[in-house]
Amino acid sequence: MSDVFSGSFADRYAALTDRSGPFSADALSSAGLFLCGISACVDARVEMHEIQPLLDGPPDTPAGRLASLLLSRAARGVGGEVRFDWPEGPAWLRERLRPRYALGGTGPQAAWVLGQFGVRSLVALEDRYAAMLRQMPDGVLLAERGTLKTADQVLASGPHPPEIFIFEFTAGRAIGATVPTRSSRVIVRFGDRGIQHDGEFEAMSRRLAPSAAAGLLAGLNDEAADNVGAASRHVFGLSRDWKAAGLATIHFELAGYASQQAVEELLSHARGAISSLGMSHSELLAMNPSMDHPMEALMALGERLGLDRVCVHADTWAAAVTLNDPQEEELALMAGCAIASARAANGAPARDIAISPAAEFHPLPFETPVRRGRWAFVACASPYLSQPVTTLGLGDSFTAGCLLILGRTRHASTGSSLQHA
Repeated sequence: MSDVFSGSFADRYAALTDRSGPFSADALSSAGLFLCGISACVDARVEMHEIQPLLDGPPDTPAGRLASLLLSRAARGVGGEVRFDWPEGPAWLRERLRPRYALGGTGPQAAWVLGQFGVRSLVALEDRYAAMLRQMPDGVLLAERGTLKTADQVLASGPHPPEIFIFEFTAGRAIGATVPTRSSRVIVRFGDRGIQHDGEFEAMSRRLAPSAAAGLLAGLNDEAADNVGAASRHVFGLSRDWKAAGLATIHFELAGYASQQAVEELLSHARGAISSLGMSHSELLAMNPSMDHPMEALMALGERLGLDRVCVHADTWAAAVTLNDPQEEELALMAGCAIASARAANGAPARDIAISPAAEFHPLPFETPVRRGRWAFVACASPYLSQPVTTLGLGDSFTAGCLLILGRTRHASTGSSLQHA
């Protein structure tokens, strides 16, 4: 794979996506099992150029206030996640808009991506109602009575929580009088569902941790602000058990929170519980608004939390600091970017990873690689699409791609195999 690290980024991605690369059948056949938690939902996707019923809402109504929030973000090119206090909102929107439904949550989304390559994942799922189970794709496994099962083998049960609404906007496509200059999406939660308390997943993941490829945890932003501390203690207690069992790669994806106080509360429980931390560029900036260069901020997080790596993904680049092999890290970043870009071009997770002819490679805004003490800083340009088919799940796809590379060495070294029950 030495060709991946030479030439222009267009050449590097061509080498990466070659049939003999990490996406080849031989490489994927030995990828191992991934543990993916610990939030899940059904996403209701809405194109923002189709929200006229919201735009028609009087300004002093919940519909009008939500429309104002969405238009403001689209005009500024700001995506992210917000909590909107409108209990009747999901039903109101469901009746008046034309949502398309899909699997949601970072862990399930990453599992969906991995499943496209024939790579299996065990997902935490407490909410096993029929509409949720129908969204579970091939390759995604659930724990039930000490065995691994596909969603069609699990009996539906429990209430149907409200969907999470995803409002997508596209650069140059008008929303009323507003024309966005950047493509993104706004995730709107109308309540605090919280993490998935799936005891079957937790028990099974503890058993499988010694032979698993990697673990992924995310979704604490679904908790009410005053419960983030308790939830993070629970989640990081689980990951500590994984670590004690020998799982070397345990990644936590940060996401957006209602306040930086909630972020600090979460991070105060993370030291020693994970090996890797990831976030979007906007989430990193929220923690460190005066940051000029990501390297120092990433290193500070790595030292504070006792991590092996910290990564950040932006529109046109991705970067990380690592204590491990810098070339493996660069390969992981590029794999994540390639998978995310293919999803942006395809509209959903793709099996065949190819770089769209419309993709642009922007110059990196900083020097790389850089060695600072025991840390190596590496970065790559990402194949950027100014008008993607979707922006939904791109960060989750990036994370799945990184873990596919980072987890393979660990899994190969165990020499273990897992029997499907």
